[in-house]
Amino acid sequence: MSENETAHEGANIAAMQADIASARADFLASLLELREQTAPAALAQRGLRAAGGWFTDEFGGVRPERVAIAGAVVVGIVAIKLLRRRG
Repeated sequence: MSENETAHEGANIAAMQADIASARADFLASLLELREQTAPAALAQRGLRAAGGWFTDEFGGVRPERVAIAGAVVVGIVAIKLLRRRG
């Protein structure tokens, strides 16, 4: 094996090691991001935003028809519970 071939192999090995280190860093960053996204607090925030988004339109205004629907459901549940207690 010539000195030139040995140097070329050394460069290939160094390039592969750099690729592995880069892939490892990317993998670790992905794991940390996934961990942050699946934390209970992050999931709760996402749920609150989704629920709040149901009551607002794309411009941030309140959708009165949806607020009325939610209010009617709450009133209905309370009424059913009161009727069951009396009966």
